[in-house]
Amino acid sequence: MCHALPEARCDVSAVACVQGLAAELGTAWNIATSPVQDKPTVLSSGCTLFVVGSETGTCEKQLQRLRSDTSKSEILEIDISDCPGDQMLRTSLSTARNSLPRAIVLSRTARDAHETEGTVTDLCGLAKTVVDMVGDRLAGIVVSGGYTLVKLLPTILGESSVSHLEVVGEICQCTPVLRMVGGPLNNCALITKGGRLGEEDVFLKALEYFPRQDLSAGGWEAKPVLALTMGDVAGIGPEIMAKLLRLPEVWRLCRPVVIGSSKALTFASKITDSSVEPVTVDKISDIDWSGIFSSVRAISSDRVSCFVPVMSNTTCDYDNVQLGKVSSHAGHCAASWVIHAVGLCMNKQADAIVTAPLNKESMNKGGHSYAGHTELLAKHSGARTSRLMLASDKLKVVHATGHCSLADVSEKLTIERLAETIRLSGQFMRDQGLTDPRIAIAGLNPHAGDGGLFGKEEATVLTPAIELCRSEGWTVSSPIPSDTLFCRTLKGEFDIVVAMYHDQGHIPAKLVDFGSTVNVTLGLPIIRTSVDHGTAFDIAGKGIADEANLLHALRLAAKMVAKN
Repeated sequence: MCHALPEARCDVSAVACVQGLAAELGTAWNIATSPVQDKPTVLSSGCTLFVVGSETGTCEKQLQRLRSDTSKSEILEIDISDCPGDQMLRTSLSTARNSLPRAIVLSRTARDAHETEGTVTDLCGLAKTVVDMVGDRLAGIVVSGGYTLVKLLPTILGESSVSHLEVVGEICQCTPVLRMVGGPLNNCALITKGGRLGEEDVFLKALEYFPRQDLSAGGWEAKPVLALTMGDVAGIGPEIMAKLLRLPEVWRLCRPVVIGSSKALTFASKITDSSVEPVTVDKISDIDWSGIFSSVRAISSDRVSCFVPVMSNTTCDYDNVQLGKVSSHAGHCAASWVIHAVGLCMNKQADAIVTAPLNKESMNKGGHSYAGHTELLAKHSGARTSRLMLASDKLKVVHATGHCSLADVSEKLTIERLAETIRLSGQFMRDQGLTDPRIAIAGLNPHAGDGGLFGKEEATVLTPAIELCRSEGWTVSSPIPSDTLFCRTLKGEFDIVVAMYHDQGHIPAKLVDFGSTVNVTLGLPIIRTSVDHGTAFDIAGKGIADEANLLHALRLAAKMVAKN
């Protein structure tokens, strides 16, 4: 299946450089190059082959980023240092013939930064095996390592040839995306520049550049069911939901079920120019998943049209909801949908909840007296305790106290509460694969009390809780002044931070990475992630709200389900 890519992603200043690099590559293989295209180019969807000859520290970080941000089931990785790669590769590809991995990575364990004749020959030989077995289902090839690059194409092509290389664009500065024209690799993309490629996320960017495989081809049975609550329909919830559901990645990661208003989603789809059509269902068991996934059709490389199941446990009078205004009815609906989603997860009909924003004032006026999502979820899931965490790739912060006034923090902050927060923080990191997470404790008072000069809580509450958790085997810091703690954490000294109160954790988390930071509720018997922003009443109904944060929340929910 083919998809049209967007226009070539080269800015004017980089075009000449990209063309020059492409010309050098063409010269090395005696292949002509054509200039950057000024119109969309069509590339095949399918599997992406990574041939990693360079094994510098940067290259290993690039591989680690690719592994951490991509599901294990989507990557087949062969390390030629550890095994007879050709036979393992043939066996794996034969087993997965009808469902190829999204990426095949050929590499070698880091010995030094040099590409030897033997390792390059082995890598290129394995690459030829992939090309021979995968055939026209190969979307593109990503090559790291100058010598590997020189040897690769002649090894793969043998007596055949490529007529010319067409410059499609670039994935980062001076790293061109090429399309091979003619021969057995016709229409296959190539990303390389010789030597190591760009920044830490360059492999991930390369993978995301290629069109995805046909989403209706099956395999939906193994995807988790994610209950997506619409949030307050007077806010931006419906429109970020519509924008989310038009993304191909969503359908690759999960089986989405919207808990909300079909009418609100229809309106949101219209104002955001999204081809998302709701299908109202009463029960999860009523959903025809095969039909739903068959409806998913690529409109472009980054957008699909689709039908999506929508269910509700309350009647939403959407026509009488005024956008951008506090509404007791909208607040009641938003809370009711969260309660319904909790029930789906508790009854094992859904695997996780991803929530769009609700308005606390509207929710309370609608008869649901909770400080926020966290407290609502804890009550209806029967959780003994719960904590609010903000998480991004850069910073993870768990809050010992949540939605309460600053004057009440000291009273609420007990040894038992803080110790439980530390345990929940550590367990989350263990669930993500860290066996011994380094947990940092933010001081409550200025300078962490400065020996009692500015408050006694560090001595009477924080230190006893820390000592208790250390005795249980957790690696926990002493109280650290928060004005330096977050800088130290960003430099890699700690894995997760425990903040004492709401703004102490929220301000640095949102300052560092507002768009990617996700709200996670710890301590629940179910998985719940959420956006870290509000209902944005000021722009509701304009179709301009950004769905990126909701996508990050969905990604994390799917990842947590896979690791659970």
